[in-house]
Amino acid sequence: PRRLRFKVLSAGKLLVSWKEPKGEYDGYKFIYNSEPGGETSELQIARGENKAIIKDFNPMKEYAVKVIAVSGNLHSRALQGKYTGMKYLVSLKQSH
Repeated sequence: PRRLRFKVLSAGKLLVSWKEPKGEYDGYKFIYNSEPGGETSELQIARGENKAIIKDFNPMKEYAVKVIAVSGNLHSRALQGKYTGMKYLVSLKQSH
């Protein structure tokens, strides 16, 4: 998978999407954790569903996301990305 994209759908929901890889695979592992707090969650995503929704999204936290294509026992390299919500804006304001 490649080209991670983030979109806030509503309060509490962050949509994460990516570009489907070529070749044969069964589906995806979608792993994310948030800082501060650091709890890791893992979702199984079916083939053809190149998106996931983080339902406990909190804009004050930073999210680290990994997407891995899975084929049987084989795993692709993880596509990794980070999303920073309001914290990013707050730090911008403070630096001026």
